[in-house]
Amino acid sequence: MNFNFLDKLSPEYRNYKIERIKNGASKKLFFKISKGSDSFVCTDFNSDKLEYKNHLVVHRILSNIDISIPTLIEKNDDKLIIVSEDFGNLRYDKILKQQSIKDLLQYATDTLCIINKEINFNPTYTLPQYNIELFKNEIAELPQYYFSYNNIIDRIDSLNDEFFDIWIESFKQLNFNFKHFVHKDFNMNNLIFLPSREGHLKCGVIDYQNSFWGESSWDLFSLLEDSRIFFTDQYNAYFMNYFYSHSNQLISLKEFKLKYHLLNCSRQTRLLGRWVKLANELNQPWYLDFISTTKLRLQSSLAILQNNKLTKFYDKYIL
Repeated sequence: MNFNFLDKLSPEYRNYKIERIKNGASKKLFFKISKGSDSFVCTDFNSDKLEYKNHLVVHRILSNIDISIPTLIEKNDDKLIIVSEDFGNLRYDKILKQQSIKDLLQYATDTLCIINKEINFNPTYTLPQYNIELFKNEIAELPQYYFSYNNIIDRIDSLNDEFFDIWIESFKQLNFNFKHFVHKDFNMNNLIFLPSREGHLKCGVIDYQNSFWGESSWDLFSLLEDSRIFFTDQYNAYFMNYFYSHSNQLISLKEFKLKYHLLNCSRQTRLLGRWVKLANELNQPWYLDFISTTKLRLQSSLAILQNNKLTKFYDKYIL
């Protein structure tokens, strides 16, 4: 397969060394090609042509602001392949014990502030816009996959109805503004530490093809409430206040935090179901190891929200 992939690239790369990069649950194929001091990352989007187009659209958007994203070296619209700058191996989730967590979060949060201030809502960009139907589809992964995993088999239909009724009521209590650029997967595993750069540019951002228009707090809780790896939350309040003060917010800090925590709860809810789904479909039970961290993140936001109906339901059936 590797040699076939090299044949898809420009002739100048044919004598490069090629190495497959693990892709986790992604259907895309990733390769690192290198020769001497030159190194690039190649992404094969043949599994999803739409993701290829989305990647290029978002790359054009992000290239117009002062943040670190990989330079696009080459693209092939027929073969659905992109060759990009290699940001190296210092992925945030791999270096938390070697680097200052607060510094890493600072670089990432400053990057989010720039994104929020510099990218204005533009309906001509071919990005989806979040809405209540997408919201319902996402949280549906919990009853679909997690209920059976958690041995919830009695009253399953009535519990499904109760689950959605509580969530939709909670959603409608807040006046969401889904007109902010959202990376969607601004997690530790999609951020690369670039020590040779300055300030916020030390945070390299990858895997942005699923971007959409949504709430401004989305990427912040994706960062601070990472479900795959548990790290201290002692800086969460600081960075919430910092982001609020350094981005274009037209709402009160209280409302900002309510939206942050409700959407974080919905995201952690979806992920509880997603981990079970991936473990079963990919026959990779290690995805279930993320459930404990996901529950901790969920409990933390539920405690702050003080939404009695949600808390009661989750305490009884989920946590």
